[in-house]
Amino acid sequence: MERRTFIKQLTLSALTACAVPAAGTRLLAGDGATTIHVVSSGETLSHIARRYGVSVAAIKGANGLRGDLIRVGQRLRIPGGSSGSFLAAVRKQIDVSNFNRARWKNIIAHHSATGNGNAEIFDRFHRRHRNMPNGLGYHFIIGNGTNSGDGEIEVGARWTRQIQGGHVRSLAYNNNSIGICLVGNFETGRPSSNQIEALKELVTYLKNGKLGGSCRFLVHRELETTLCPGRHFPARELHRLFG
Repeated sequence: MERRTFIKQLTLSALTACAVPAAGTRLLAGDGATTIHVVSSGETLSHIARRYGVSVAAIKGANGLRGDLIRVGQRLRIPGGSSGSFLAAVRKQIDVSNFNRARWKNIIAHHSATGNGNAEIFDRFHRRHRNMPNGLGYHFIIGNGTNSGDGEIEVGARWTRQIQGGHVRSLAYNNNSIGICLVGNFETGRPSSNQIEALKELVTYLKNGKLGGSCRFLVHRELETTLCPGRHFPARELHRLFG
């Protein structure tokens, strides 16, 4: 029997910074709420966005920038970089040393079609009832406040081991696609605002940060004949963000 490994979100203490930073250093502002980046010589908005796993548009919006021009020493607010963000608690677990950038071509969003659940519950079900020796078929789970936190990101063993998913029927797509499952049935209800915010942070970091924008964002029904992730899932909004 394979050993089950689950990496759950940790609660982080708010961090503060007292010193004035040199160019290029990062810190959390004094209110513990926002990451500040101080621009170094040679840096561009694209470079900074990739570094933090956010979009150029998000940085422009957070700083009121109309164009792409930035200057050395300029302080930029980085959206989604706070210690209270959903991604912050699991970012170190996502940054696995065995990351296989060449493998991942797609990110596919799902719903669990259940009212409750978490990574451990789904792992047990997939092993016992879906005959999956590798356990949990998804790479990431985003909780709805039932068996894990509302918006809590759980990192599955398939991500930490960098192995194929078990979240679609297509073997080819399982081999090259990251599966993200939001807990809930979005045919009958809507994902919580926390779940959608967590999903945006996670996809932004994976797509624009880890994969340099080189992968597609899909929802399950765009690939196979299924209702997943449900009619109330905001697929159109997410495609506007991620293409």
